Formats: sequence, C-alpha cells, structure tokens
Amino acid sequence: RYRLLLTGTPLQNNLHELWALLNFLVPDVFASAEQFDDWFNLDIDDADEKNKLISQLHKILRPFMLRRLKVDVEKSLPPKHETILFTGMSKMQKKL
Repeated sequence: RYRLLLTGTPLQNNLHELWALLNFLVPDVFASAEQFDDWFNLDIDDADEKNKLISQLHKILRPFMLRRLKVDVEKSLPPKHETILFTGMSKMQKKL
C-alpha cells in the first residue's frame, strides 16, 4: 500500500538505475524502462537540450525526494575537513 525507499547512493549513477528506483516507488507511472529511456535520452550533443531534459527530470523527482545534509541532521558532528595530497606517478604509471 505505501512504499518507502531509503538510499544513501547518489542518484546520478545512471538513468536505468534511477528508473528501477522510481518503478519500485510508483510502478503505475514508471512502468516501462524503455519509455523512461525515450523520455530522458541524454545521449545528445545539444547542451541546451540536455540541460532542459535534466531540468525536467529534477522537476519530476522533486516530490519523491527528501535530501538532507549531515549538518542538518546531526548537529554534534565536527565540520568536514579535507586534506589534498599530491603525489608523483610511479615508474610503472609513467611508462603506461
């Protein structure tokens, strides 16, 4: 009767994976993977058209998603700290 999907995986892996998640949530709306692929075929060279499709996809997803950041959920976590280290390539890597 009710469906809930919890995932920590970013939904940017691929569109077919996204369709599978949406199919689980709303199988009547997202019944066909082929139709979903036709609606959101991002294999196009026109950047404006691709951005338009991505924008449409975001509008469709908005009612199904609740995105929260760690800072909003767990107040006692220290702020994220990143350390970026640059290293040279090994001899084998240079050779390749």
